Order: sequence, then C-alpha cells, then structure tokens
Amino acid sequence: MRILKGYSEEERKELEEAKDNGFNSAFDVIYGIIKSEGDLAFIVKKYDEGSSLDNDQLAKDIVDYYAGLAKFPEPKKYYVQLIAGDEESYLNINPIGGAQLYNRRGLNGWKVKFTRDEVVAIDPRFVPFMEEVEDDEVEEDDE
Repeated sequence: MRILKGYSEEERKELEEAKDNGFNSAFDVIYGIIKSEGDLAFIVKKYDEGSSLDNDQLAKDIVDYYAGLAKFPEPKKYYVQLIAGDEESYLNINPIGGAQLYNRRGLNGWKVKFTRDEVVAIDPRFVPFMEEVEDDEVEEDDE
C-alpha cells in the first residue's frame, strides 16, 4: 500500500470527504477539480498551483486512493502525562468516556494514546503534556 505524502490537512480531509460523500469515483473527483465544481477548494488550489507533473501525480494519487492502493499516513499518537516522572499520571479514558490518571498500558479497553486533535478536544491545556508514542508502540497496540 502506497502512503500519500505532501497533502495538507485540508486537502486530505477534502479527498476523504469526497470519497465518503458524493464523489463516487476517482473520475468524478478529477472532473470536479478540472471544472472547479463541488467542495474541493483546497484540491483545486493544489491543481491550479501545480506543474503538469504535479497534476499527473495528483491524478494518480486520487485513482490509487479510490482503488484502495494508497492511503494517507496515520496521524501521530501521543500519551498525555500530567506529572513528569510519575508513571501513574497518564491520561486514561474508559470506553464510556470517563477519565482518570493511571499508567500508559491501556488495560481493559482504556484509551491512553490520542491524536493531537483528540487531546485538543479533551482539553487544549493538555497539549504541553503530550509525549509522542514511538512507532513500535503504535504498531504493537493499534494495528
């Protein structure tokens, strides 16, 4: 599976939403970009500002994304440790939304790894307490 790189968050969201909501094929998306139709403002801008080689790659990316041969990279995951050095001070969210501080093992379905957007949604004041989950930790637990 090819990983799509070089897309802004807005461009990524537009392609994901296009696939989920109304653009039934890659051709529909490409046609919408060329005609500047639909909800593809950021992708249209990428197309307008790109060279012919960039636009060829954009078309290939869209086709592969729709065909399931390419995907966007998974967002980085973070632990939230509120007291530095205290292994029992990681934010844990239970399956029904309750929160408590505990270790970072995520036992019994408790969530301990969050995307940046999730942390901001919980409480923006937690952002300074985020520590990135190492790639091998993400693969072990999240796949």
